[in-house]
Amino acid sequence: MKHQLWLTLLLSTALHASPELAAYLPAEAAAKEALIQSPLLQQARARKQALGLHAQAIDAGTAEFSVRVLQQRRSLRATGERYGESSISLERPVRMWGKRGIDAELAQQTQALADIEYADAVHEASRELLRHWFAYLRASTTHANASTHLELAQATLRLASVRLKYGEISQLDAQLAQAELQRTQAAWQLSQAELSSAAAALQRRYPSLPLPNTSFKRMAQDQGGPAPLDNTTALRDAFLQTNHELNMLRIDAQRLRLHAQRVNRDRLPDPTVGLFTAREFAGAEQVTGLSVAIAFPGNARSYQGQAAMAEAQAAEDKVATLQRTLSAAFDATLAQYQHKRLAAEQLQLAAQAQTLAADKSRTAFTLGEHSMSDMLTIARVANDNRLAAELMRVDVVELLTSVRLDLHEIWDFDE
Repeated sequence: MKHQLWLTLLLSTALHASPELAAYLPAEAAAKEALIQSPLLQQARARKQALGLHAQAIDAGTAEFSVRVLQQRRSLRATGERYGESSISLERPVRMWGKRGIDAELAQQTQALADIEYADAVHEASRELLRHWFAYLRASTTHANASTHLELAQATLRLASVRLKYGEISQLDAQLAQAELQRTQAAWQLSQAELSSAAAALQRRYPSLPLPNTSFKRMAQDQGGPAPLDNTTALRDAFLQTNHELNMLRIDAQRLRLHAQRVNRDRLPDPTVGLFTAREFAGAEQVTGLSVAIAFPGNARSYQGQAAMAEAQAAEDKVATLQRTLSAAFDATLAQYQHKRLAAEQLQLAAQAQTLAADKSRTAFTLGEHSMSDMLTIARVANDNRLAAELMRVDVVELLTSVRLDLHEIWDFDE
C-alpha cells in the first residue's frame, strides 16, 4: 500500500516535471482533438462499447424462459370414448451453486478490460502521432540544413566567379564551386521530397493538427538541452505500474481465472424449473404442478474445466513474461536517452568547432591563403556535423517524449 502511494506521489510530482518538452510538441488540445477524430480511436470506441455489452450479457446470464405446449387425444378401449387433452408449461434454468456471483464478477472484469483496452488504444494512437510528428521535425531539420548549405554554395560560386574574373583562381576552382552548388541543389531537392512526404503523412492522418510554426533548431535554442533522468529504478517501477499493455494482461488473467471457476461450477448442471397446467378427459380433470429437471453431467464438463484452468495459468505466466520484456525495453530506452543526450552535447561542440573552422577557411580562401578544394571539404564536414548534431538532438527529445508518455506525464488522454 505504501509502495503504491509512493508511486502515486512520484507520478503526480512528475506531471509538472516535463515543461522542457512543451516547446517541441503540438498543443495538447490540438493533439487530443486530432486523436479523437482519428479512425483508430473510433474503432477503439466501438470495441469498448462491444465489450461493455458483452459484460452486460454475462451479468444477465444465458438462461431463457421456454414454453412447452402438448396436445393429445385419450382413448378408452373399454368404452370406446375419446377425449381431447392439452397441457402447457413455462420452464427456465436457474443459476445455482454460486454461479450468479461469479458471473457478476466476470462482468465487472470484462468492463474493466474494455476500459483498459480503450486506454491502451489512446496511448498507442498518441505514440503513433508522435512518431509522425518527429518524422516531420527530422525531415524539417534536414531540409533546413540543406537550405543553409545551398545558400553557402551559392555564395561560394558567386565569390569564385568574381575571383575567376580577376584571375585570382583557376578555371578548375570555379568548376569545383559549380559542382558543389549542383550537389547541394540535389541534396536540397531530396530533403524537400522527404519534407513533403512527412508533411503529407502527418496531415493526411491528422487533418486538424497544424504543422510546427517554427524550426526544431529554434525550439532547441529557446529551450536548452534536455536534463538527465535520475532515479531510474523508481521510473521503471512507475512505468510497470501504469503500463496499459501489462495491466490489460493482468485484468485478462483475472478474468480467465474467474472464467475457469465458472466453468468448474458448470460441472454441477443448473436445474430447470417449470410450472405446468394440464386439461385431461376433455376438461373433466385439471392438473397443475411444478417440474424440476436436472441433467447428469458427463466427462466433457470436467475436461472443459481443466482446460479453462490451464488457460488462466498460461495468461498469468504471460503477465510475468511481458513484465520482464517491458522492464528490459524501458531500461534500454533510458540507457539510449542518457547516452544519446551526452552524444548530442559532444556533437554540438564538434559542430561549433567545425563551423568556426569553416568560417576561417572561407576567410582564408577570400585572402588567397586556402584552396577551393580545401575550403569546400571543410565546409562540407562542418555541414555534416551540424546536421548530425541537430538530428541527434531530435532523437534525444523523441526518446524523452516516449519516456514521459509511457509514465503518463504528458498527453494523459486515456483516463
